[in-house]
Amino acid sequence: MERMLSSGTVTSIQKWEPGTLYEIELHIPHINMKGWDSIKRLKCKVDELEYRDYTPVSWNSELNICTLLIDGGHDGAGSRWVRALKSGDPVLFGAAHAASLPSAKGPVLGLADASALGHFLALRQLTDPSEHPMEVGVIVNGGQEIPDAFTEENPEFQFIQDSQNEGADLLEQWYSGKSLADYNSIYIAGNIPMMKALKRKLKSDPRVHAKIYGHGFWS
Repeated sequence: MERMLSSGTVTSIQKWEPGTLYEIELHIPHINMKGWDSIKRLKCKVDELEYRDYTPVSWNSELNICTLLIDGGHDGAGSRWVRALKSGDPVLFGAAHAASLPSAKGPVLGLADASALGHFLALRQLTDPSEHPMEVGVIVNGGQEIPDAFTEENPEFQFIQDSQNEGADLLEQWYSGKSLADYNSIYIAGNIPMMKALKRKLKSDPRVHAKIYGHGFWS
């Protein structure tokens, strides 16, 4: 497996205090980013025989640097890996399954937990906001503060504090007051049980006529 992997280097890492989100800049010199036209994932080696998929939030194809946002607030191999990561560390990764862009123009509803924040930032970077206006609800661990600069630059995102592990229920409450028939696409991304539960509920909701995309992540 490792013979098939590429190597990158962490150029900087920053923790969003006081919570568990980590912003990582990764130099990946052997990857051509200029042709990216889907939501890419990097399958990173986080331990022996352990791999986790992470989505580049943004990327500079001239410098071959991409930015990852990783939630380190769980007791999983990926979370333990990112908490120990330091600037200058090597990262082994391969290409993981990419997620497609909306198949039709029109409003996009996003439902996510913190592990999928990068997924929706990449989706926004790859789409025209005049053709695909977005609204995204994001569950974050109780106590996680979002930098003011981030919220000002990303008004499409609404952050919902979750102190009792009620992510799916809180997101259902958030979208229940919206006119679901207005959306052409609904993207659900995050931990796999939450994603599956919300996808099942939305598919059975008679108000929903949108195409539903589901993307699950392990911690």
